[in-house]
Amino acid sequence: MKELFRVPDFPDIEQQRHAKILVVTQFAAIIMALLIVVFTVIFTSGHPEVIYYGIVGMVAIVSSFVLLKMGKIKASGWIIVILGWAILTLDLALISGIRGVNVLGQVLIVMFAGLAISGRAAMIIIVVNMVANFLILSLEQKGILVPTPLPANFTRWFIQTIYTGLVATYIWRVDTLIKNALDKSQNTADQYRALFERTSDGVVIMDLDWKIISSNEQALRMLGFSEKEFVGLDAKQWNSYKDPELTKERQAKILKGDNLPTFEESLIKKDGTKITVEMSQTLVYDTDLNPQHIQCIMRDITVRKMYERELKQQALFDPLTNLPNRILFENQYQILSSSQADDKCLVAVLFVDLDDFKLVNDTYGHGAGDRVLQIVGARLQASIRDSDTVARIGGDEFIIILDNMQHKDDVRKIAQKIRQNISKPMSFEEHKINITASIGINFTEKTKLSENDLVKTSDTAMYQVKEDGKNDFRFYDPKNPT
Repeated sequence: MKELFRVPDFPDIEQQRHAKILVVTQFAAIIMALLIVVFTVIFTSGHPEVIYYGIVGMVAIVSSFVLLKMGKIKASGWIIVILGWAILTLDLALISGIRGVNVLGQVLIVMFAGLAISGRAAMIIIVVNMVANFLILSLEQKGILVPTPLPANFTRWFIQTIYTGLVATYIWRVDTLIKNALDKSQNTADQYRALFERTSDGVVIMDLDWKIISSNEQALRMLGFSEKEFVGLDAKQWNSYKDPELTKERQAKILKGDNLPTFEESLIKKDGTKITVEMSQTLVYDTDLNPQHIQCIMRDITVRKMYERELKQQALFDPLTNLPNRILFENQYQILSSSQADDKCLVAVLFVDLDDFKLVNDTYGHGAGDRVLQIVGARLQASIRDSDTVARIGGDEFIIILDNMQHKDDVRKIAQKIRQNISKPMSFEEHKINITASIGINFTEKTKLSENDLVKTSDTAMYQVKEDGKNDFRFYDPKNPT
């Protein structure tokens, strides 16, 4: 039973407020109609039309409540407005007269129901009522309309008392609703202000032209500005725009009201340095659902990004030579193998193994051996193009990918250059060390890369160089794999 008379919940707070005002109006109207009908039957039998008005009015109120339960607030309000206005105006014109008591009834039933629809509807209804009352008065004064006004007796006093009491009750109830709404609004504002001021994240409010309106203290500290310096800045003055086109697209979506996922952005501090932030931006609307401003929440993740880079460095790069390690090399090779490129360019893999590297460690110590590996890594890096990859896959073994090669002779020239660079004498810590390398090579067209294991076959070719005297390079020969 309680659920039957419960006001439905609406997602919009303004709709919920209107629904509550409408329920109060419905309750007041039905109580008033019942009391007047009962009193008329008992004390004023000469006005049976009031009973008919009351029945029609109560049917209208019940219909209005059913529509409200269905979520149709405006339709619910208009039923009370139209039928209530027609009944009360008819009574005013033909029975009570302009000197009657139903003006208060119009205020209670019609005008407040209009307020539940919208402020504009309430104003229109008030104007219509004023015009109607003026016309009725004019018709009475000219003798065209001769109503039968209620006598100045107990009945009239009773009806006036009912109207006055219900208006007072209604105003008290509406005042309570408004007070509760204001308290709730104030609590929400206080909570938002506390969140704005005390959150560890930076909060920046921008107008629809992307100029800063306000910010909290955390955002000012994060970027090194004072409030006076920061307010009024255009977004482009503190945003480095790593991808300008993406930024424009993102801003357009936000102004359309789209909800975007959190993204990373680089911001410029007052001193010119940059920080990386995790940022979310939201379009905020006013009570009329018009775009008001843009709220930007950001968190400094510069330290986290540095840590992530360090972890990536440790996971994917050789700590001694700073070259890619086996994992990163295999990832790169897998990417090339899965490429759908339809061209005849060559991909070559060079397997490089230093000759007699153990003697370096045994003769000069592991410190010298590490230094030799670093120098060799740098020389290999200098011998290839920026688009190629050289990796240290363990011990004194290195592997190289040459991409987009045109001819076998191009690969041969690079292999010769690598061999010559490695063979140059190394001088450090009063030591002069000469080192050589054995290099195995295999290549194929990029479209056939997935069909060939260039790593394995180039390794096989390298061992053939070792067996034939070292300090040389050789292409893999499938006819003579051993």
